[in-house]
Amino acid sequence: MVDIMNEIDEYKDILREHGLRVTSKRLGIVSLLKGFDYPVDAKLICEGLCDAGICINLSTVYRALESLVEVGVVRRINFSDDAKVFYELNRGGHRHFLHCMGCDELISLDVCPLSDFQLALAKETKYRVVSHNLDIYGYCPKCQVRK
Repeated sequence: MVDIMNEIDEYKDILREHGLRVTSKRLGIVSLLKGFDYPVDAKLICEGLCDAGICINLSTVYRALESLVEVGVVRRINFSDDAKVFYELNRGGHRHFLHCMGCDELISLDVCPLSDFQLALAKETKYRVVSHNLDIYGYCPKCQVRK
């Protein structure tokens, strides 16, 4: 319990350092996202907050999420196949996902298959590569049966 409170205090400090007010909505989102090891959409965040006694509308959730994204507490994940956006707590590093096009299930890849390639490409081209993105799309076993 003490560890959780210390971590929440760290997020409070980050918000203050960036000139944001520490609100129950923002802290509720951070606390909720800490419970997920995969990205979730704003609707699920909104429902989770309401279950925790912080009932706010979806547009307020989006505004709070965007402020948390701007200061680097939350990471926004856009997939190029559609307009659906997911959010996760920024735990450092980056991740790649296998995305089911049927049910939106996300599976995090344990390794970055592009890290060695990125280093070699930077060396060859003399570019200072700052990031990359890899989206893998398909249908999970359950959705394959439904099709």
